[in-house]
Amino acid sequence: MTTHAQGAVLVGVDNSPNSNIAAAWAVEIARATGSPIRAVAAWTGRAPSDVEGVDDHIAEANAHAGSTGAASFRAAQLAGLEVTAVQGPAAEVLLKTANELDASLIVVGTRGLGPLSGLLLGSVSRQLLFAADRPLALIPRESTMNPTRLTRILVGVDCSPVARRLLSWSAKFCTELDVSATIVRCADPGCERPPGHVERYDEEIKAETEEALVEFRNHGVDYTLEVCNSDPRVALPETAARDGAGLIVIGTRGAGHFSGLGGTASYLVRHSSLPITVIP
Repeated sequence: MTTHAQGAVLVGVDNSPNSNIAAAWAVEIARATGSPIRAVAAWTGRAPSDVEGVDDHIAEANAHAGSTGAASFRAAQLAGLEVTAVQGPAAEVLLKTANELDASLIVVGTRGLGPLSGLLLGSVSRQLLFAADRPLALIPRESTMNPTRLTRILVGVDCSPVARRLLSWSAKFCTELDVSATIVRCADPGCERPPGHVERYDEEIKAETEEALVEFRNHGVDYTLEVCNSDPRVALPETAARDGAGLIVIGTRGAGHFSGLGGTASYLVRHSSLPITVIP
């Protein structure tokens, strides 16, 4: 996986309230990092059987999807953000567009206008979680159209291979936005700490993690480091709330017992009231 450090911020929209919230968040991040921003609306539908009418049908559908998205943005006071309409399933369109743009970040809302919009996690968001090869930000509907400026992020890491990529991306992100970080090192699965030795083990884990935080120090990022000995699904959002973090950054696959999407990532993107950025 490449880091896509200088690419555009790509936001997927579908005229839903949550996608407008995601767009507002994406605009703030793009402005803060000086990145270009692109908005894409996907549409699907049956083309006419008349071959001669296919091009006109596609052009009309593209224009309708684009104008609908633009009208939604104007209503949400996001005027000036252009929408490109592309035919195809939403997740496929976003992934293809992200590759074409070499996007640095894909941003979507967790719930859209699809038939699963009332469930915990929209189908498009879920597909992207499994398929995206670059950072993916998922913005919950509990967020607002006026996102508070980020001043701190929380980074949850463990001993998995994705941890170094996660820390490298987070250090660059903190530098670009001039924000501080809380680094939470989640204890290794199954690691037993004999009574009376918990503090010593935690200090060893901290020292090991500090070695991996060299990019934070090289960039002058202010950070704190602590060890999590409890369930990270609970500890990460609680720590974020305590420290005033406005974003939680985690990896898609941790060191737990699941070979697919990490249990912590899967849980947080369904339940967190804070935006989540997932690093593959």
